[in-house]
Amino acid sequence: MKKKITLLFFLLNIGIIISYGQKNNVLSKTKSQIKLTEAKQFFFQGNIKTALLSFKEIIALNPLNAKAQFGAASCYYKLKDYKNAQYHAEISLENDPKADDELHYLLGEIYFREAQYEKAINHYERYQGIGTKLKLKENQIELKLKQINYSKNATKDKNSPITITNMGSKLNSKGPEYAPSISNDGKYLMFTSRRPDTKGGNVDQYFDHQYFSDIYLSKWDSINSSWSSPSNKLGKINTDYYDASLSFKPDNSIIIYRNILDVTKSGDIYEASYNKNDSWNSPKPILYKNKEVSNKINSSYFESSASITQDESYIYFVSERASGLGKTDIYYVKKNDKTYSDPIHLGDDINTNGDEKCVFIHPSGEILFFTSNGREDSFGSYDIYYCTGGPENWSKPVNLGYPINTTLEEKTINVSSDGNTAYVGGYYKINNQGDADLYKINISSLKLLTK
Repeated sequence: MKKKITLLFFLLNIGIIISYGQKNNVLSKTKSQIKLTEAKQFFFQGNIKTALLSFKEIIALNPLNAKAQFGAASCYYKLKDYKNAQYHAEISLENDPKADDELHYLLGEIYFREAQYEKAINHYERYQGIGTKLKLKENQIELKLKQINYSKNATKDKNSPITITNMGSKLNSKGPEYAPSISNDGKYLMFTSRRPDTKGGNVDQYFDHQYFSDIYLSKWDSINSSWSSPSNKLGKINTDYYDASLSFKPDNSIIIYRNILDVTKSGDIYEASYNKNDSWNSPKPILYKNKEVSNKINSSYFESSASITQDESYIYFVSERASGLGKTDIYYVKKNDKTYSDPIHLGDDINTNGDEKCVFIHPSGEILFFTSNGREDSFGSYDIYYCTGGPENWSKPVNLGYPINTTLEEKTINVSSDGNTAYVGGYYKINNQGDADLYKINISSLKLLTK
């Protein structure tokens, strides 16, 4: 009898333990699902770092959670940490190839950035087999396969006389630095950064949760042959919102980008000059003395880059207006006596169905530089191109080539007046400080001014 009672208690205990374990398992899965939904919300809000922490919390509880691994990979990709993105994406694929409809696309993107071309092709092609027509068009899979083919062939020759030098920790920080611009006399360097000491010290909680951008200025120290510590204390140039450097005008006044709440539209182009009292005048919309033309350059759409010729007869700018071929295109206005023409689209030899990001007209007026992610002759992502000739007869764009262009992003460029030095905001793995850095590149071997 005692044995029967003991056995009964044993079976009851086992039942309680199993029931408790199942309950805990259900609670754990429910908690993970709630956390996963929360992490996805952070991601789509642009709060990538917080999303990553949430995905990693789920992974700590269950390393085999393929959806959380995919989420972590997506975060690392956004943060341009491609090694970690690859690590988590491969775990996701191994545990559940259907963890997300975009898994093969993400792997294709990661392998492309890492110049692992065959793996990138494999996953892009697998994505072609499952992606909708809309998604395949939106993600430009056909174009990316052509870019991989171009990049494979264009990087075979590793011997190049071009030298790339990181501009050092005095200018670069752990945050992103980009859009470098050198004055025509070579005495000033202007650039954009998103670092903690930006004016107001705030982050954009409605976009990407990074610091707002400021313009920084450095002066060349001819005695020590170095750039001075950069300053963003430039009078009323910087605000609590988005301010970015674009280019110098011939008189060393500056063209800048501003996106200020309740002041600008979607992002506008401004200009500012230095006055006799050794301070900066308040920025005003470009060509503010001619409001009719100024309002045509600064439309209700996003305007993001601008550069002016030495004689100020042409102003080139980038706009997202509806008349373009792609996301953003390059336009120009031409000076007629004391006024300027309506904006003119630069044409579909230069503009693409993709995104033209930056434009820079060389002081000689003979070379136009721009960046784009929409061309077949590309190393991947954004590349730098140039055209020669002149405003009424630009040649077809030429890729600036390897090692200047890589499978990473080269979005902004400025070139010295002698044509021998390029200044690029990029992700080269040369003494990189942690994000996009400023680099000085010797391009004298390209002999651009003699073409």
